[in-house]
Amino acid sequence: NRNKIEELFGDFSTYMLLNEERTNDVPDFTNGWFPGEDINVVWDYDVVGIWQTNEAEEAKKYGMLPGDFKAVDVNNDGRYVDVIDKKFIGYTTPRYRIGLRNDFNFLQNFSLSVFLRSDLGHIGSYSPALNGGYESNDRWNRNVGPVPYWTVDRPNNEYARLNVNTGGYGGGLMIYKPRSFVRIQDVSLSYNMPQNVSKMINADFVRMFFSVRNLATFTKWPGWDPESGMNPMPRTFTIGFNFTL
Repeated sequence: NRNKIEELFGDFSTYMLLNEERTNDVPDFTNGWFPGEDINVVWDYDVVGIWQTNEAEEAKKYGMLPGDFKAVDVNNDGRYVDVIDKKFIGYTTPRYRIGLRNDFNFLQNFSLSVFLRSDLGHIGSYSPALNGGYESNDRWNRNVGPVPYWTVDRPNNEYARLNVNTGGYGGGLMIYKPRSFVRIQDVSLSYNMPQNVSKMINADFVRMFFSVRNLATFTKWPGWDPESGMNPMPRTFTIGFNFTL
């Protein structure tokens, strides 16, 4: 999936972007639209980890403490200013969509159908309760248990401390996570009953089948489902019979 904004409102001026002075059609910073870029590009702070205890002095320059999110300071001035320090960090829509279906026939009367699909190369916002902590410590937003918040005795480089401070980020802070996935979406196993057996029950044709939808999803997305976002994706099982009399 590719697209590019050719022009916006025709307001040509000089502005700063990615620590460079540019004279061009002025971007729409509010909506995140930039001439020459994909309309779905993400322009935000590039979060590279968590401030650790041995970085306390450096974190203090930004008004932060160990356990808070650490982002790239594009111009190294000791401040996070949105128009200056935000970068292009990804896309909200998949860059690639892949689908593959295979049908197998075996043991004369059995058939198996498998459909795989994948959306790749995009990210999604993932900060449902950033103002009071990294996220809600419950099972509404996560499908992998409680959040392993950063603490002094159990530091990590991904999940900030419980009372994370984001006040140093001009324009606010949004956390993004990879949203790519590979899914075994449909699997169906069927059995065609031999004709001589079908005749015994006065039927010309009998087919039995068992199918599963959304069998498994492989992803690094920490929410319930990378496609729906924070909503669970149900796994559906179906058993059926087809008769021709």
